[in-house]
Parts: sequence; C-alpha cells; structure tokens
Amino acid sequence: MKKIILLLILFSLLLAGCNLPDSTAATPTEAASPSATVTLTLTPSETPTPLPTDTPTITPTPTIMPTIEPMTGILRAPTNVRARPSRGGSERLGGVYFNQAVKVIGRNDQANWLWIVYPEAPNGTAWILASAVDLQGEIGLLPIVIFPEGPDKPLALPPMLPLSTGAPLPLNPPGPDAMLGTATQLLNVRVGPGTGYLSIGTIPGGTALSMTGRLEDNSWFQIEYPSGLDGRAWVAGDLVKLDVGAKLLPIFNRLATPVTEAPPQPEGQEAAPEGGTPVPATKTPVPPTATPSLPSGTVTAQINVRSGPASSFESLGMLNPNERIFITGRTLNGVWLQIEYTSAPGGRGWVAAAYVTLNSDISKVPYFDNQGTPMPQP
Repeated sequence: MKKIILLLILFSLLLAGCNLPDSTAATPTEAASPSATVTLTLTPSETPTPLPTDTPTITPTPTIMPTIEPMTGILRAPTNVRARPSRGGSERLGGVYFNQAVKVIGRNDQANWLWIVYPEAPNGTAWILASAVDLQGEIGLLPIVIFPEGPDKPLALPPMLPLSTGAPLPLNPPGPDAMLGTATQLLNVRVGPGTGYLSIGTIPGGTALSMTGRLEDNSWFQIEYPSGLDGRAWVAGDLVKLDVGAKLLPIFNRLATPVTEAPPQPEGQEAAPEGGTPVPATKTPVPPTATPSLPSGTVTAQINVRSGPASSFESLGMLNPNERIFITGRTLNGVWLQIEYTSAPGGRGWVAAAYVTLNSDISKVPYFDNQGTPMPQP
C-alpha cells in the first residue's frame, strides 16, 4: 500500500514539472517607446570670415545732364589734359595716350575742346583737344559747357536739338523787307553757329536766303529756316553772298544767343514780331510794376508776348518799342526771356531776347527749359 502511495506522489511531481517555463527561452527585446525622440547634437561649422579688402577711393564725378550718356572717344594721338579748354594759362593735369579710350561728357561752345572724365583731376573732369580724338558719336548731341561764373565753375547746357526729325520744311519766299543773301553752293544747314551743332538739312546753291543774324566775325550767318529752332538756322558765312551789308544784321554768340539788338527797321512801319510780317503798332496791356530787385530791359521792336519760350506758343498780346520789361527768367540758350506780364496766366509771359536791350545783369534769374518748365539752378 505504501508503495502505491509513493508512486502516485512521484507521478504528480512529474506532471507539475512539465508546466514550468523553459529557462532557455529568449527574453523578448524591448520595443522603443512611441514617445521616445532622438536628439542630434550638431557641431556648428566655422563661419568664414571675409578677407579684408581695400576701401575703394571715391572719385568726384561731374554732374551730367539727366538723359545725356557719356560718349567714348579714342585718342588718335597723345595729348595733354588741361584744367580748362585753353592752352594758354590753363594748368596741365596730365596726359592721355594714343589709342586710349576716354569718356566724353561735353564740349566747349566752339567745339574745339572736349570735356572728359579724368579721375586724376581735383574735380574728376578735364579738357582735351577735340582734334586729338575720334569721337564715337555725334558731337552735336553733347552738352555745351560754359563758364558764366568763372573758369572753375563749369555749367553744362543741354545740346541744341531740332524740334522735328522729319524731312525739312520748304523755305518760305523772302518777304519784301527781308535782308537777302544767296547761297553760292550747296549749304549744310545747322541748328547752331558751328560745325559742333547738328546738321538739319541742306540748301541748294543759288537759293535766296532771308538773313536774320551773324556771328561777330561773320563766320556764320543766321537765316530764316522753318525747320530750325524758332524758325531760324545757321550756315557757313564763306558760302553766302550778302545783298546787304553784314553790319545791318544783329550779332549772336556761339550759343546762338543775341548779343546786340535787332537791326534798324525802315521808317514808317514797326518792327516785325519775331522776324515775321510787319504789323501796325497797337496798344497792349502794360506789364505790372515789378519788384525793385528784378532786372529790367527795354523792348526795341513790336513783339509778341507768348505763353511759352517759342514762337509756336500762343500769343498773349503785344509790346511796343521802348516799353520797359522786368525779367523773371530765361531759357538756357538765352533766346527767350520770361517777363512780368499782367494779362498772362500767373502774371508771366515770354518774349524773344533778340528784341530786348538789357538794362541790368540777368545772371541771377532762374533757368527754364524749352517748354517753360523751371530747371535746377547752377
């Protein structure tokens, strides 16, 4: 009986041993927590340090007219560079060499000197002889540089340009009182008195011309020319035979600005307004009493007062000879003067300077463009 009990106990122990876990089973690997993150530590790269460079030297550059681009000039021969457009008494600043390129930004009134960018000069500009340069452009498109306030204060004026680029208008037959001349051969007609101005047409030899002005040395004559500025243009004096004495013509300077008053008129009629058909004198509104500080002038012929600085603007009235005017402005080329005029909108009108004798200095009056718009003052 005892043996039977012991066998049953052993059998029970064997059955229990079969349910124990296997001690050799692999332990499951722990899965990564869904919320776990990996932080990457980045080693900052070295920021490159710029190498020191020389600070560029700023060279003063001249004031160039807004829409005017410098032209390239190529030196055809070595030449001196000067402070002013003159050999005598003008400081030499250096030199330029054969085949060297320069930037040309203007020319003098005779077009025999060119104004260039020259960084070595104190103000960044200088002058060279035009004859030493092959200009890569039309010289007539360059600003004209003058010195109204002294040799060290250049003022660049806009180039004189024709109002129309189409075919020239035909010449009007000379009037009965015109001062006549005759073209001795084919004439090149220019917008101003010199080869530095744009050509705007030609006139055949033998053509009768209405003469309206001259340079003092008679090297260029002004004529009536419908396609010119204010109906005027210029031809070479040695190609014209005058039917009148040259001294009867008014004198202009090389900017086509009047220097002397209009020529004497035949007795019994008034002067032609701006060179047109003579008209009888009429009473017109008198300009107002001006501010005492304004410069004045005296009218030498019966002339129109216009709403702008050209004969194409509306006439606002007339002024008679010997009337006094007070000047409030002028165009850059000096051809037209703005004056006080009661009947004009804003109390201002425009008259042709050729028919005004100045009684005082007008160098301080403001400049206006060819449309009568105020311009920056020098």
